[in-house]
Amino acid sequence: VLPMVAIMVLNGLCRHYAQQLLKSTTSLDADEIGQRQTLARCSRLRNRGQFLPPSSFQSRKSYFAAKDTGVLQQKVKKSGVNNMASPLGMVDHMKENMIYMVPQMMMMGIISFFFQGFVLVKVPFPLTNRFKVMLQRGIDLQALDVSYVSSLSWYFLTLFGLRSLFKLLLGEDSDALDESRATQMQMGMGVGMGGGGMFDAPAAYKHEREELQMTQHSWTLENSELKLVGPTVAARVAADRMGAHGPSSRSASSAKKAPKVKKVRKTKPKAA
Repeated sequence: VLPMVAIMVLNGLCRHYAQQLLKSTTSLDADEIGQRQTLARCSRLRNRGQFLPPSSFQSRKSYFAAKDTGVLQQKVKKSGVNNMASPLGMVDHMKENMIYMVPQMMMMGIISFFFQGFVLVKVPFPLTNRFKVMLQRGIDLQALDVSYVSSLSWYFLTLFGLRSLFKLLLGEDSDALDESRATQMQMGMGVGMGGGGMFDAPAAYKHEREELQMTQHSWTLENSELKLVGPTVAARVAADRMGAHGPSSRSASSAKKAPKVKKVRKTKPKAA
């Protein structure tokens, strides 16, 4: 298990840095860069907005998706630059296809040669027979339990499961995070399916605006200080808060406001 995971991690890192080296420097439009950054900010607000207070989230949501004054309501022009129409864009697209196809072909050969017919992992929960085709590729044993995972199936599961690790190591905009494109290259469907076309800003703005309007906010950090100190202190603070606004507090406050009665000292009569 660990050698296969290490090989796939190294493969993803090498693919990422190779694509960075082979990528040609192209000049981008300033308006297009600003539009892409606006969409990235909206995406971060939708995905991580639960860490903001409700007032802050609503103000940001209104800034982006307000009906008349929202940033995403502005009319933007569709980018007129098509990278696939230029020879340099076609060369870059061919480089991307080769970078994804060649490593995947090599990985399939390595997995088939060294790990063919091996059972690597057992799933810790029972499964039905419908999962047998997905989890036991390369092993034709009807008597084998469905919870066992073959090496080839483990390869595909790891291919789609390393996204979080690559996001942690390389960042969110890494080229190694596109597992769908890698799978397409592996299956022979990647030629001509790259993302080198025009950037459709109006459609992207409309899609992001609709997604942001449907987003429901739930503050994750509400009463986080009480969760941090423990249930005992949290219960005591909640009881104090209820007592501060309950009827007993009113009677206590009225009792405090009642005038105090002064004690009169008794004086002894003076002797004649």
